[in-house]
Amino acid sequence: MSKKKQETNAGAKALDVILTLALLAGIGAGGYLVISRGVKVTSETAIEFTTEPVTEPTTEEAGIIYEAREYANTDVLAGPLILVNNSTPCSITESGLVSLYDVMLERGVESFSVRDSEVLVQPEMADALIAMLDDFHTATGVDDVLVLSGYRSKDKQKELYDEDLAATGLDYSERVSKPGFSEHQTGYGVDLSLTTEEDYDGTGDYAWIDEHCAEYGLILRYPEMLTATTGIQYEPWHYRYVGSPHASVIMNNGLCLEDYLELVKRQYPYDGEHMMVTDFDGKIYEIFYYPKDSAEDSTQVPVPSGGLSYTVFGDNVGGFIVTVDTGKVGEPITDIVPEAPDLDEVVGGDDADADADADADADADAGADADAEEGGLEE
Repeated sequence: MSKKKQETNAGAKALDVILTLALLAGIGAGGYLVISRGVKVTSETAIEFTTEPVTEPTTEEAGIIYEAREYANTDVLAGPLILVNNSTPCSITESGLVSLYDVMLERGVESFSVRDSEVLVQPEMADALIAMLDDFHTATGVDDVLVLSGYRSKDKQKELYDEDLAATGLDYSERVSKPGFSEHQTGYGVDLSLTTEEDYDGTGDYAWIDEHCAEYGLILRYPEMLTATTGIQYEPWHYRYVGSPHASVIMNNGLCLEDYLELVKRQYPYDGEHMMVTDFDGKIYEIFYYPKDSAEDSTQVPVPSGGLSYTVFGDNVGGFIVTVDTGKVGEPITDIVPEAPDLDEVVGGDDADADADADADADADAGADADAEEGGLEE
């Protein structure tokens, strides 16, 4: 299956940091040298939210040289890893969306159905969804999956929100996300249904989708056991594109997107240990977090030099997730899913920043009470 790689082309610029190291390495003032460090994540090692590395640092993946490239701070608001939930609004524009129906028609896809030509998604989502549902049909012979919903504009979300208020007589919705706070606005999320009278619940033949979706860069966005974290009720029909290898880490470790982004930010900063992930296909990736420079309009983000493929995606919160294809291979991740970790282990303790984040989360939760009961909203 094809996986779309995005390699940045922004011009390289020097960073102020580690200049001495750069000079000692024989690199001119136009760049800097950092040898990567990493910790290996495998199916036998459940990710734990701690302040210590998951495993001992490895050396076999070390050796990547990083240089600085400039990214606009507005880039933090875009990309397949952006977080959108009840307390984090979506700022992405609708440019670049494609009609899933048109793409299916062009490719002659008949393995599943789509509601109509108005179901729009990001191109990466279209590629991933078609590849996954084609393979699902080949594996099971089932062809009654219907893609019911994709991108929704803020105005459309408001229409749905107001309709729900009118139907319930309440001044808040218990089922529909607030306008501007729906993940559907990203174009990276879809809702599945069936062409039959039955509801899509992810069981039976359809369990194949949850078991294999990570291989296509997709995740089940709102798991049943993590509603307290996502703020959304269990939705077995809602899938989100995040790309490789992030989908494998999320699905194989029982995480949600909120947990994963917090994990990378807290435990794998650029100047600390980097996460080393062996994806389902054996490719080894290095992942780390880099915060945006709030004092400027742009940020000098460390990226690998020497021709390695990489992506730089925003998290819609305050920084960038850098993912590097190391060009190496290892044992692929299996379908083992360890017990989901407790996010409190990351933000708890005496750390002042963690306490501030916890207070902010508490304020956000208080504001969300008007929009959701304990079971969470429906997207």
